[in-house]
Amino acid sequence: MLIDLDGKVICGNLRPTIEAPFHTEIYRVRPDINAVCHTHNPYTQGFFLASKLIPTAADGVYALADKPPIEFPKILGGIIVIEYRQLGSRALGKAVGAVCQMEALMPTGVIILLNHGVVGIGRCIHEARFQVDLLEEWAKALAVFKSLQS
Repeated sequence: MLIDLDGKVICGNLRPTIEAPFHTEIYRVRPDINAVCHTHNPYTQGFFLASKLIPTAADGVYALADKPPIEFPKILGGIIVIEYRQLGSRALGKAVGAVCQMEALMPTGVIILLNHGVVGIGRCIHEARFQVDLLEEWAKALAVFKSLQS
């Protein structure tokens, strides 16, 4: 299946994912990005949902209030957390597109969609997938660390 930046099917006979608006918005605002990896990583979501988040100057964007006990991997791109927005909505597409233009996600990084999932962006699918996988492995290690502290 192939769709254009407006979500119109160019080739194929399947329907685009409900999340096509945020995928196409990423490609629209970041011509250097060639791949988007959208996952539903449980450890990553659990960590960010359990963390104290504070609003930033950007509308609907949050930062961690406290530094995690284990540092984020240095090779991980930026991480941006955004508030929940309706699945498949234009509002979600616009919010994801807006944060993709932030310096923290240059050239690559991860967007945490609270109560939804994780989005990795990259110049190729391997880079985008690496971002979400690395963050999930970090979150698993943190969960083990915390469980052993009890």
